[in-house]
Amino acid sequence: MTGGNPTPPSQRQRGQAPAFLMRLAGFSGAPILSAVAPFLVLPVVSRVTGEEGWGDFLAGQSIGMLGMVAIQFGWGVIGPVRVARNPDRRTRAAILRESLWSRLVLTGLVLPVVALVTWLVTGPGVNLDAILVALAMAVGGLTPAWFCIGSGRPDLLMLFDAAPKLAASVIAIPIILATGSVTAYPVLLGVFVVAGVAAHARATLKGLNLPRLSAKEVRGVIRGLVPTAGIDAVGNLYGSTAIPIATVGLSAVQASSFGSTDRVYRVGILAVMAFGNAFQSWVLDPSASSHRQRHRAALLSHVVLGVVGGLGIAILGPWATAVVFGADVAGRSAPSVLFGVAFFCISSSTPFIRNALIPAGRFRMVLSATTAAAVVGVTVMLIGASVGSEAVIAGGVAAAEFTTLVLLAGPALRIMNEPDRKPAQLA
Repeated sequence: MTGGNPTPPSQRQRGQAPAFLMRLAGFSGAPILSAVAPFLVLPVVSRVTGEEGWGDFLAGQSIGMLGMVAIQFGWGVIGPVRVARNPDRRTRAAILRESLWSRLVLTGLVLPVVALVTWLVTGPGVNLDAILVALAMAVGGLTPAWFCIGSGRPDLLMLFDAAPKLAASVIAIPIILATGSVTAYPVLLGVFVVAGVAAHARATLKGLNLPRLSAKEVRGVIRGLVPTAGIDAVGNLYGSTAIPIATVGLSAVQASSFGSTDRVYRVGILAVMAFGNAFQSWVLDPSASSHRQRHRAALLSHVVLGVVGGLGIAILGPWATAVVFGADVAGRSAPSVLFGVAFFCISSSTPFIRNALIPAGRFRMVLSATTAAAVVGVTVMLIGASVGSEAVIAGGVAAAEFTTLVLLAGPALRIMNEPDRKPAQLA
């Protein structure tokens, strides 16, 4: 006989709860800081640039986000899963090295395209600030955030991803106020983000003397990422094209108002990301006694977040944007309600994709659903631009997220309710 009594399951679960809450708080802290960072500087930017400049600046941000997705090329989707399933330091470092080489190659290809598209979308003349912010946002594709998430290290997520963005905002504010120019913000943001990426890479790879990757190996890495990159790109297509479409199809005043509501929605999505980051590795933990219970806890939490956040955007959106960005560029009620619907849908679908379908290797299913959502969403947005309606463009965002939720809910729920199974080999 062995000494002592085994710990009852109920006590183990009570012991795990505080630890998970600490984990959730840790993974929430970095996204909250990332959310606070632009909110510190954007109210200043909106007042300095005025109605027309504000719309162009937001268009640059959105185009830069598409560039960021192109540079990340699926690492944000598959990277955390690979890192979580490979605890060995050398193996994780090799994964990071693969990602850095592949993303640096893509950075050289993507940045010129981002600059050109921003110049075309923001109208006549050279809108330097819009181009600079687009480039700074795109460089964010080099972020080590996914690696920190897979490693279960919210402290590193805070240090190497959130802190550089916060520092750029804090330093830029007095410069913008003193000069009346917003150029300092994108310049500082780009410099600080690159510095954070370099510092994380040095700390992770130090002393391991990993062999160099050949050009052929880098091309192989990029080819292997095509399925997940497709999911990421299509999924972000209907999310990040709303602002450029609004900029082209609406008046400057309408586009600025729409952009303010979109910013509130994007900041809210950071809370969805925080929940997703905290729950993903917890749900996929091989030592979990019941994956089904963890799936249900994650899903319920995301649904509750979707309800609360969606109602917050719908009800408080116009008031909040007036306070933060100024009454001249405040959001309106109808787009706020539709963005609230979109928020509920994206929050509810996140655990289906991240915790069930992607770990189970259902890449084609997710890609098909997000492609259908992109077709629906962008079509509605273009109709909205053609008739000059903010509400219809916002309806396109909501329609896209609703399509994803409806198409993926059934297959994901079947996976969540299956008996515990060996996850797909993705490493």
